[in-house]
Amino acid sequence: MNWSRIYATLQTWFVVLIASIFSAGFYTVVAIGISRRLIGLSDHIAVYAIGVPIFVVLFAVFVKFLPKPLRKAGMLSDSPEKFGSWFLRDGKKGKNL
Repeated sequence: MNWSRIYATLQTWFVVLIASIFSAGFYTVVAIGISRRLIGLSDHIAVYAIGVPIFVVLFAVFVKFLPKPLRKAGMLSDSPEKFGSWFLRDGKKGKNL
Protein backbone atom coordinates (compact mmCIF):
# COMPACT_ATOMS: atom_id res chain seq x y z
CA MET A 1 0.00 0.00 0.00
CA ASN A 2 1.39 3.37 -0.98
CA TRP A 3 0.77 5.60 2.05
CA SER A 4 2.15 8.70 0.39
CA ARG A 5 -0.35 8.40 -2.46
CA ILE A 6 -3.20 7.89 0.03
CA TYR A 7 -2.02 10.94 1.95
CA ALA A 8 -1.91 13.03 -1.23
CA THR A 9 -5.42 11.93 -2.18
CA LEU A 10 -6.84 12.65 1.27
CA GLN A 11 -5.11 16.02 1.37
CA THR A 12 -6.58 16.94 -2.00
CA TRP A 13 -10.10 15.86 -1.04
CA PHE A 14 -9.97 17.58 2.35
CA VAL A 15 -8.64 20.90 1.05
CA VAL A 16 -11.00 21.00 -1.93
CA LEU A 17 -14.06 20.07 0.16
CA ILE A 18 -13.29 22.60 2.91
CA ALA A 19 -12.63 25.37 0.37
CA SER A 20 -15.80 24.46 -1.54
CA ILE A 21 -17.98 24.43 1.57
CA PHE A 22 -16.60 27.76 2.75
CA SER A 23 -16.92 29.44 -0.66
CA ALA A 24 -20.40 28.09 -1.39
CA GLY A 25 -21.55 29.05 2.11
CA PHE A 26 -20.23 32.58 1.75
CA TYR A 27 -21.92 33.21 -1.60
CA THR A 28 -25.12 31.59 -0.34
CA VAL A 29 -25.26 33.93 2.65
CA VAL A 30 -24.75 36.89 0.32
CA ALA A 31 -27.55 35.66 -1.97
CA ILE A 32 -29.89 35.12 1.00
CA GLY A 33 -29.15 38.61 2.30
CA ILE A 34 -29.81 40.20 -1.08
CA SER A 35 -33.05 38.28 -1.55
CA ARG A 36 -34.28 39.30 1.90
CA ARG A 37 -33.40 42.99 1.45
CA LEU A 38 -34.37 43.58 -2.16
CA ILE A 39 -37.26 41.18 -2.61
CA GLY A 40 -38.49 41.15 0.99
CA LEU A 41 -38.69 37.40 1.44
CA SER A 42 -39.19 35.87 4.87
CA ASP A 43 -36.37 33.98 6.60
CA HIS A 44 -37.68 30.50 5.89
CA ILE A 45 -38.36 31.09 2.22
CA ALA A 46 -35.04 32.84 1.68
CA VAL A 47 -33.06 30.07 3.37
CA TYR A 48 -34.87 27.02 2.06
CA ALA A 49 -36.14 28.10 -1.36
CA ILE A 50 -33.13 30.19 -2.37
CA GLY A 51 -30.25 29.32 -0.04
CA VAL A 52 -30.23 25.54 -0.18
CA PRO A 53 -30.42 25.22 -4.00
CA ILE A 54 -27.76 27.91 -4.46
CA PHE A 55 -25.49 26.18 -1.93
CA VAL A 56 -25.86 22.78 -3.61
CA VAL A 57 -25.18 24.16 -7.09
CA LEU A 58 -22.21 26.29 -5.99
CA PHE A 59 -20.75 23.42 -3.97
CA ALA A 60 -20.85 21.13 -7.01
CA VAL A 61 -19.32 23.82 -9.22
CA PHE A 62 -16.54 24.57 -6.73
CA VAL A 63 -15.70 20.89 -6.23
CA LYS A 64 -15.44 20.53 -10.01
CA PHE A 65 -13.35 23.63 -10.73
CA LEU A 66 -11.38 24.50 -7.55
CA PRO A 67 -8.57 21.89 -7.70
CA LYS A 68 -6.77 23.61 -10.58
CA PRO A 69 -6.57 27.10 -8.97
CA LEU A 70 -5.69 25.57 -5.59
CA ARG A 71 -2.90 23.55 -7.17
CA LYS A 72 -1.67 26.63 -9.01
CA ALA A 73 -1.68 28.60 -5.74
CA GLY A 74 0.39 25.90 -4.08
CA MET A 75 -2.26 24.71 -1.64
CA LEU A 76 -2.36 21.27 -3.26
CA SER A 77 0.68 19.24 -4.16
CA ASP A 78 0.57 16.01 -6.11
CA SER A 79 4.04 14.62 -5.80
CA PRO A 80 4.77 12.78 -2.52
CA GLU A 81 8.29 14.22 -2.43
CA LYS A 82 6.79 17.58 -1.45
CA PHE A 83 5.21 16.15 1.71
CA GLY A 84 8.42 15.76 3.66
CA SER A 85 11.13 13.31 4.49
CA TRP A 86 8.87 10.96 6.50
CA PHE A 87 7.86 9.29 3.22
CA LEU A 88 11.43 8.48 2.26
CA ARG A 89 13.39 5.44 3.44
CA ASP A 90 16.69 6.24 5.16
CA GLY A 91 16.44 9.84 3.94
CA LYS A 92 17.20 8.77 0.36
CA LYS A 93 15.24 10.49 -2.34
CA GLY A 94 13.26 8.37 -4.77
CA LYS A 95 12.60 5.41 -2.46
CA ASN A 96 9.10 5.95 -1.18
CA LEU A 97 7.54 3.64 1.36
